[in-house]
Amino acid sequence: MPRATFGKDRRLLKASEFKEVFDNNAFRVAHPKHLLLVKPNDTEVSRLGLVVGKKNVPTAVGRNRVKRAVREIFRTTPLPLSLDIIFLARKDADKLSPAEMTALLQQSWARLSARLEKETKKDPKKQAGKDNA
Repeated sequence: MPRATFGKDRRLLKASEFKEVFDNNAFRVAHPKHLLLVKPNDTEVSRLGLVVGKKNVPTAVGRNRVKRAVREIFRTTPLPLSLDIIFLARKDADKLSPAEMTALLQQSWARLSARLEKETKKDPKKQAGKDNA
């Protein structure tokens, strides 16, 4: 069961951590309203970074609503590996209703999980190396 908190150990906090994921992402999950950049990490927990800019989501209320929805899905959805994930909001991401946003995010997380499962089945050394570390 996933941990139900979103403490500092579960966040990307430093510019260097964000840069590492931007430069060396292993997976991407794209949608017209958002983009997920994903990189496996060496920690025991997955971490999330949020990029929700004023240019794409102009109101503070909209930015906060998007971030709240993403954090909730991240907290409640288990992932097969420890990952660093960056969520980038695209134009009009705040225009979705809360139900649409939740469904879209769940779908994106499911696509990510499926790609990770497929990748670990294709290359079992990645998972074996993770267990031995």
